[in-house]
Amino acid sequence: MKMKQLLGKLSTERLDYMMQGPLWQKAGQRGLTWTEAAVDDETIKEVAAMLSRDAVVVLREMLRHFAAAPVDGERLLRGLRKNTSLSGAECQLGLSDLEEAGVLFTVQKVWGESLYFLPVESFAGWQRVLFPYKAEPLPAYVREILMGGVMRTYCRPLGRQLLCAFSILGSSGLVLTANGTLPKKTITKLLQATDLEECWLKSFDMKWSHSDIYPVQIAFVLEAGSAFGLITAVDGALKWNEAKLREWLNLDEAEREHQLMNWCLTLLLPSAGGSAHLAASLTIQQTGEWYSNQSVEAWLQENRLFTDDGMDHNPNRTFSVHSWYGLWHNLGWMELVDCKQSDGTALFFRWRSAAPLSAERRERVLETLAVVAVQPNGELIAQPECPFWMRWELELIAERKSDEQVSVYRLEAASISRALEQGRSRTSIQSFLEQASGGDRLPTTVEALLEVWTSRACRVEFAEVALLRCDSVEMADIVENDRSIAPLLIQKLGQLDYIVDKSKISEIRVLLQKAGYPARKMVQTSTDDDAHCYPYISNESDQSSSLEQQPEKESKTQVPSFIYESFSLHHYELSDFEARKKLLSFSEVELVPTMWTKQLRAYHHSTRKELIEKALQWQTPVQLCMEKELRSFVPEKLEQQGDGWAVVGLLRDDPQRELIRLTPDMWAEMRLVIPGQGSPI
Repeated sequence: MKMKQLLGKLSTERLDYMMQGPLWQKAGQRGLTWTEAAVDDETIKEVAAMLSRDAVVVLREMLRHFAAAPVDGERLLRGLRKNTSLSGAECQLGLSDLEEAGVLFTVQKVWGESLYFLPVESFAGWQRVLFPYKAEPLPAYVREILMGGVMRTYCRPLGRQLLCAFSILGSSGLVLTANGTLPKKTITKLLQATDLEECWLKSFDMKWSHSDIYPVQIAFVLEAGSAFGLITAVDGALKWNEAKLREWLNLDEAEREHQLMNWCLTLLLPSAGGSAHLAASLTIQQTGEWYSNQSVEAWLQENRLFTDDGMDHNPNRTFSVHSWYGLWHNLGWMELVDCKQSDGTALFFRWRSAAPLSAERRERVLETLAVVAVQPNGELIAQPECPFWMRWELELIAERKSDEQVSVYRLEAASISRALEQGRSRTSIQSFLEQASGGDRLPTTVEALLEVWTSRACRVEFAEVALLRCDSVEMADIVENDRSIAPLLIQKLGQLDYIVDKSKISEIRVLLQKAGYPARKMVQTSTDDDAHCYPYISNESDQSSSLEQQPEKESKTQVPSFIYESFSLHHYELSDFEARKKLLSFSEVELVPTMWTKQLRAYHHSTRKELIEKALQWQTPVQLCMEKELRSFVPEKLEQQGDGWAVVGLLRDDPQRELIRLTPDMWAEMRLVIPGQGSPI
């Protein structure tokens, strides 16, 4: 469950209870809320140091075998008993401690089953604290192997890819078909706008809406827009949230990529199985340093983070491990080098990063904005520090030719026509380019091109009522006097409009194009509330984000979802301290002789059997004095052997971790250990 969903279910009283407890107090004193503290690595480290021994063992084993996925309570307990030396009562006590601390939470299914989960955003922090890993830089001889490898093709950072995709949505429109999906033409353009590859996303076994129409890459792009609040659903139709879009475009690039990384982890970790440990352990490694995947995966194996005991819910976990590298490269965050060796292919990787602008460079960008060089031929060269709000406008008014460190655009007649269609004008385009180039006057050739293109494009438009509408009497005369167009004009209305046959619109459009007067692509309808669907964005938070503010109609706004959660828990009821309800009742403890729990004593065989039976009933360990050594023993079952009996269980300090059979004559003294009231050795 995501943190936002969890907050909607947590009562104020429970939040206060958690923050007032000793584990989160220091974070509260630093001014952090619980949601901030629960994802902060330093705070998590503090909390881990204060947890009980049982709680740490329980959480380690839960994450080791189930990673970021929720797990059924009974299945979790079986796994804990199998893979640790904790007794059943100690497992329940550890779970109870984690719940009361606000580390683990439980939801109750309608048929009574309990699911334990860690908020998905906090998984990475806990993973790094409980399984710390620091990748070692490559030694010299391995670097020589690296130098002989083949580097994979450059991919743009995800933020850049999304910017291009969102600009396509802006210019193509967010109008949906009768099926509730984007038109096929828009889908095709979106696929061309990104570097996203289907294979890497599909390896995480994602499920998405309209999968028969949307490729997974399109669902991923739309889900990103929805997750950051850029796209909303209003009365069943998609619409831009211009305030959120402005905020997103004005982020520092490094911060934007950091947010996108966290969003991807939140989306993919629950379905990643054991490979989630790889993701969490690598995301904090040093940027720019080369590492080997072999050393990383060897560490994971040593820590048993990829087990084969049937507890891992994801049967494709081995494939998913390698998919992280491919995905991170595909999202522009990682560089990969493949090296062929005698024993196979080695993979080397290093993190790329969008470096935050220095204070000096940021000031220069904000004050001078000299980040786009306008060439006489109409080519626009955008420097690396060119802010996204400028790139957003460049995507509209020009055609992108390359998009690496330095991006190259070119002003063209078609791009200017597209901009005019979205409400821009020659004056606004020229003003923007002058601002982006630091206030310099545009080259005369560029001014001339803008004058010609804007004087011809979008001067004619079609309305759904089959009117051919001109913007001036002069333009109407040009249309009427054109020998190829005139026969298609049914009737003139006033000085600017002509009635035409709907079926002839495409033909007239072609003729106007040939005549050098391309018409608007959009056919105006009487129900068009917002003909300009490409918002105008500036770096001023108080400025209107659209060219003309239209009064909003009363409508129901929703956050659309395009990719389904791997484990949807938000519709289940949140339980209050589920593990506590299953703990040993201390009223029952008072019914047994005090000496059974308070001190080691020698007992008759029949009494020893009573103590073992009680330990089995309560699922608690016992302390045994064996050959003058104090041993901690977790009984599993009692066996009758003729007139005698034996107990089968686990000696905690046995390195073999195998069940053994003890007869009552094999120990001298014993006592019951009640979890929370005394710790066995």
